[in-house]
Amino acid sequence: MDILFICRDALYDSMISNLTLAISFRKSGKTVGVLFTGDALHGLCDEIIKYPASLSGVEVRKTVSSGADQLGVSLHPARDPKGLDVRPLLWQAKESGVLLYACPIWSSLLKLSGKLPQGLSPITIEKLLDEISSSPKVIGAL
Repeated sequence: MDILFICRDALYDSMISNLTLAISFRKSGKTVGVLFTGDALHGLCDEIIKYPASLSGVEVRKTVSSGADQLGVSLHPARDPKGLDVRPLLWQAKESGVLLYACPIWSSLLKLSGKLPQGLSPITIEKLLDEISSSPKVIGAL
């Protein structure tokens, strides 16, 4: 893998940035993965992604949604017409060839076996160690 992103926060800004950059690198021909760990993994499994304080206003969310359309990023609102939804972006990343992994440590700690959202693949600790040690670039922190 050329680049591995580690996404640990269940915040829209973190997930949007990680997934959008991963898609962009994948489009440039790189092999890219995103590892969801801790809060991010729990948020995806329970569909609880939070707005950081600075992005929580309705007008800001409308602006982000409009900007996403201009970037070609899928953030179409699901339940809240003034909100955002990261799941279409997750699918967009998967379809572009980005490898999406569920952290084996946090999958075990949170007992998420069988609860992973579609698109996220389980990975063994051995495979994860291999990916981290062989990737020239690891971006993020566990």
